[in-house]
Amino acid sequence: MTLSHSTLLPDDDHAGEMLQLLLSGVQEVLGDNLVGVYLRGSLALGDFQPGSSDLDFLVATRSPVTAETIADLNGLHDRLARIPNPYAHELEGTYIDQAALRTFQEERQFPTLSRGETLRLAVHRSNWVLERWTVREHGITLLGPDPKTLIDPISKEHIRSAVSDRLRDWAAWCDQPDDPAWQRPLHHLAYVVETMCRALYTLDGGEMCSKPRAVEWALRTLPQPWHALVEQSRSWRADNVTTPDEASIAEVRRFIRWMNEGRFRFMPHGSNRNTARY
Repeated sequence: MTLSHSTLLPDDDHAGEMLQLLLSGVQEVLGDNLVGVYLRGSLALGDFQPGSSDLDFLVATRSPVTAETIADLNGLHDRLARIPNPYAHELEGTYIDQAALRTFQEERQFPTLSRGETLRLAVHRSNWVLERWTVREHGITLLGPDPKTLIDPISKEHIRSAVSDRLRDWAAWCDQPDDPAWQRPLHHLAYVVETMCRALYTLDGGEMCSKPRAVEWALRTLPQPWHALVEQSRSWRADNVTTPDEASIAEVRRFIRWMNEGRFRFMPHGSNRNTARY
């Protein structure tokens, strides 16, 4: 199957080529066991950045893939990783059978591909509540039925709970100042701030949005010093070279701690989303 032109697909020939090769390869390996192929993440939420975003996908199968099929899929992804394409190592995705896809269950393992790694069985944690919601509500269908027919509705309470779980993971990382990830270029620090803004937005409204939209919301909503931090992080977004200074790292770590300490209180449900109390 050839991808047709769609305004929902990234305006990036290299990304389009890689998605076409992924779709063709998955069809060849899975055959009749394939139900659908869907794009998620930044592609689905509208904040895909050519040259820096990865290509997030979810493949639905009729039955769980066997160990033999996982080996064949690993071969496919190994071949894709050797293609001279800037997105060759930027694929992230998973293969979930349709029975398990319908509702998230704790501690289930599924074949999962992380950026720059090989496909392996991995435990899906509560962030996959959010991934399911994204596919169901905003996923781009490359092949298969409407994802709403495959994934049950996800309540706002369930979404907020999943975000709270993820924030605890971020807090744990925040308490590891010697982690080399803190020394990545400034664009990674911007990603952290943007992710915190989206977490706040999601806790407020019970639904996710693109990072740019969450940042705009945060600039209308957050008090100082966090408003200034979010504003500053916008200048970091395109910097793939500069290592953050200690003051910037410390301020981002304080922001993460502030969020986990629950020092914000949103207005009652149904009120103007542009305001919050602290």
